[in-house]
Amino acid sequence: MFLMKRALILAAGKGQRLGELTATKPKCLLQLTHENTVLDLLLDTIAKVKIKEIIIISGFANEYLKDYLSKKWASKFVFKIINNPKYSEYNNIYSAYLAKDLWDDKTILFNSDIVFDPEILNLLITKIEDKGTQSYLVIDDHEKLTEEDMKVTLNEKGVITRIHKSLDINTSLGEYIGITYLRGETRLKFLDSLESNVKKGNLDLYYEDALDQIASQISVFPCSTNG
Repeated sequence: MFLMKRALILAAGKGQRLGELTATKPKCLLQLTHENTVLDLLLDTIAKVKIKEIIIISGFANEYLKDYLSKKWASKFVFKIINNPKYSEYNNIYSAYLAKDLWDDKTILFNSDIVFDPEILNLLITKIEDKGTQSYLVIDDHEKLTEEDMKVTLNEKGVITRIHKSLDINTSLGEYIGITYLRGETRLKFLDSLESNVKKGNLDLYYEDALDQIASQISVFPCSTNG
């Protein structure tokens, strides 16, 4: 069994489109229920698959986030929080770059603002354990696509060839939902792509752009949400 050891969570952004709701706290700490924030639901799902180490790239309201985690989740996880001081200037490619030295074959990447059925993570873990050598993006290939979705396309071998919002809806498989597992040479090439873009000053990009740039050089497969 190839056990996952850590989760990498990107949580630096301010969530400006939500206005006053995120004026003082990160988007991931918005209440969804009386008891749980978006991040609580994510961490609860991660805990169920026995992951104990959490790397969080924070930024906006960093101290608020740290205080929240220490009060509610310190008994469940070992946290490493990396502050991204450029959260308001750079896109999330820089947040992913800041974690490059901690990202190994037993790490799963999560966007911090996603809400998903816990069974989806079980599906991913099962694929990782069954195949052992493959990399995956979790893809919703059941819901109807929109222009704003982060879309993916496949080749005849079932390998992801592109990941970008601008892709044609009619030829795209589905939407990338913000969960990634990369291993081996694929992971190393992706980390090199992150570093190359940061050094070139391409800081308005998403980390998905760094992946899209090297898609023809690597083999990443879709993990379906199965509806």
